[in-house]
Amino acid sequence: MLLASGDEVSCSAVLSSPLQGEIFVEAKATPGEVVVCALDGVGILVGKVTEVLPAGFTVDFMVKRNHRERVAARLEWHVVQADRSAQLRRAPRLVPFDRSVEVRLAETVVFAGTILNISISGAKITLRPNPGLFVGALVRIGSRLATVVRAIEGGIAVQFVEPFPADNFDERIRP
Repeated sequence: MLLASGDEVSCSAVLSSPLQGEIFVEAKATPGEVVVCALDGVGILVGKVTEVLPAGFTVDFMVKRNHRERVAARLEWHVVQADRSAQLRRAPRLVPFDRSVEVRLAETVVFAGTILNISISGAKITLRPNPGLFVGALVRIGSRLATVVRAIEGGIAVQFVEPFPADNFDERIRP
């Protein structure tokens, strides 16, 4: 976020519509001040501070009529993704009978892995050797594509590109 003073600060935002939102930031602003917000997945929005809150402020965004629909579509996409992620995160985890798995990076670099636990949407895997794969890397876990979502001690946590069907998900599962 860029404040009227020229200071650039990190923030988080909750947008109630393409025209309004709450900005959570440690910096101070005054009502009427113009701010520029660069929001991941939404874009750059210019707005005026309307109210100061204990943890930030509210903003009325100045979005041209022809851009409101596009911003609204991006906001709706984020709502759907958050709901989908929350549903997948609630999926039960289990430890499969056969825990060994190959983890492939770029289809040519292969690591031996051990599944710590697995759900229909992802898995935690230790790796030998631990390459310290970057969050966001696309990998193949057995025969399934997955994205590395975080590093764990000695390995990675991944989210599968396509979740397993829930009807045949049990300890005999093989990724």
